[in-house]
Amino acid sequence: MATGLATTHHTVRRAAHGRTLGLLGRVGLAAQGMCFGIIGALAIGVATNSGGATTDPQGALNALARHGWTRVLLVLLCIGFAAYAIWRLAQALFDRGDMGHAFGGLCRRAIQLVQGVAYIVLTVGAAKTLAGAGSQTGGERRAAAGVLGWPAGRELVGFVATVLAVTACVLVYWALSRRFEESLLSSELDRRTTRVVEVTGVVGLCALGVVAAIVAWFLFKAAVDFDPRTPVGIGGALAKLGASPYGSALLGITAAGLIVFCLFDLLQARYHDA
Repeated sequence: MATGLATTHHTVRRAAHGRTLGLLGRVGLAAQGMCFGIIGALAIGVATNSGGATTDPQGALNALARHGWTRVLLVLLCIGFAAYAIWRLAQALFDRGDMGHAFGGLCRRAIQLVQGVAYIVLTVGAAKTLAGAGSQTGGERRAAAGVLGWPAGRELVGFVATVLAVTACVLVYWALSRRFEESLLSSELDRRTTRVVEVTGVVGLCALGVVAAIVAWFLFKAAVDFDPRTPVGIGGALAKLGASPYGSALLGITAAGLIVFCLFDLLQARYHDA
């Protein structure tokens, strides 16, 4: 029995470090980029008063489901989200990225675990949307509002806000320090492509960090005020930007940054050392 379990564990671990998982990671990065690109494009429409919407990933999926030809892209995103989830879980649980067991490595693997779980949720949402039973947008906001009613709910929402705030700082740090380049196959990049990757990585990750910071702030505010109406998700964060002084400009810049992040993810899909 013990021998069988050991053999199974060895087989799973070997698969987690195999080339197939690397391919899934590349597919997942492309899907992630396309999703944020759609969110950014919809927000650009709001900023320029030409339609659009400030929405979250589920809202982007719902938008794709409204037209016959875009449902093909929705199918591809569903597959891509599942691939991304499997890849991140392999990194977190089987240390595919060789992060190790030191404190820093465990922190990065914890982030990868959260990413994997989040994309399982997105995969389910995409599948439900394809089946004609799409989920409502603002799921993060409703979840946070519900948690406030739990025992120690304020503390839990505050903890999530802290984690998200730290994540925002890490995203900006990784952008400005260009630490993201460590995960790229630099030997395959020529000078021009390297420059494009640098620019899209810095701008795109900073834009994502801004959105994460806004979401974290309103989660903090909800925990402090004990107000279930306060939390916002990605769509709410973009809407708050649009409603602020110089909102159209700020929303347009951030939305453009998310589109740049989409381009960065597409480049990662080609050059990431997955």
